Amino acid sequence: MTLITLFNDLPDLALIEIFSYLSSLDILWAFSSLNQRISLLLVERGYFRCINLSSTRHRQFHILLGMLPLNDIKTLIIDMDSSPLQLSQWPYLPWLKTFILNGTREFNDVLIFVLLHAATLTHLTIQTTEEFVAVSIFTITIRAATTLLSRKDPTK
Repeated sequence: MTLITLFNDLPDLALIEIFSYLSSLDILWAFSSLNQRISLLLVERGYFRCINLSSTRHRQFHILLGMLPLNDIKTLIIDMDSSPLQLSQWPYLPWLKTFILNGTREFNDVLIFVLLHAATLTHLTIQTTEEFVAVSIFTITIRAATTLLSRKDPTK
């Protein structure tokens, strides 16, 4: 008689050990829709708190965006070289504390995203391949936008 162990028969600790070798992207892509038990385990263990989508391409990103529990995300890492349209596609993330953006060349979407999440962001890292001049323009743009937002409406 042959004993067969199925993946679903593995105890939670064995699954957690397997997950420790994978990135959040790999865990999400491979396991989040497998069954309710594993989905609950992923949420309970906080695997969606730090999302690194740096290696995600456009099509995969759109599929993953529908699967992510947006209220659980506290750290988001995006690489604009991999998927340049990612930043403009994100909805509001109410608990986002840390945002890391790599390879940006266009700062309009960055400014909109940062201003949208300004109330909750505590850490912001923007790495660009452009020259220092572009970073200076971005800093001035943020200051100007912040000034505009802080002014009171003169009609009131």
